[in-house]
Amino acid sequence: MPPYIESGLSLNLPTGLHFRFADTAAYNAVKGQSVKEMDFAWVDSGKLFLLEVRSYTQVSKTLSLTDFVPVKGQPEPLRFSTLIDKVTDSVLMILATWANTDWGQQLKTELPAAAQSRMPLKLVIAVELPPALTIHLQGLRDSLNARLRGRAALADVGRVVLIDYARLTSDPVFKGFVALHP
Repeated sequence: MPPYIESGLSLNLPTGLHFRFADTAAYNAVKGQSVKEMDFAWVDSGKLFLLEVRSYTQVSKTLSLTDFVPVKGQPEPLRFSTLIDKVTDSVLMILATWANTDWGQQLKTELPAAAQSRMPLKLVIAVELPPALTIHLQGLRDSLNARLRGRAALADVGRVVLIDYARLTSDPVFKGFVALHP
């Protein structure tokens, strides 16, 4: 299968062990109803990985810390709430599949066999930020995990991993199939 090219990355996911919600009829039936999805999913070492990749370099001139970090007493920043929605909705879709809800049964028929049964979830968000904002990556990670802590616990997920592209492409877990796209 040719690699997926998305947000400046090239991904060669394991054949027969991966899927994209966006490629399923079940997801497409609900996506117009404010349901969002993470970009990629695959099974590796008995875990189901869900990966969202997001490059913000094309909007770097207008991007600031306030696009990501919630401030007490202020509405959540759009880019922050979008990441929250993608994680929450993707986990909910997987849990619906494993719980055999009517909709979940439809999605299950479109998933690789290895992803159809309950297994540990690994949630990963990889971002490419403008250089001036990379120092805030840990703060964004902490804010996301604080906001998602209860939701993640409901799915037995300890935390959401938020990493930059450099770490994603060099991490041994991802290095074999994720690379920067020239």
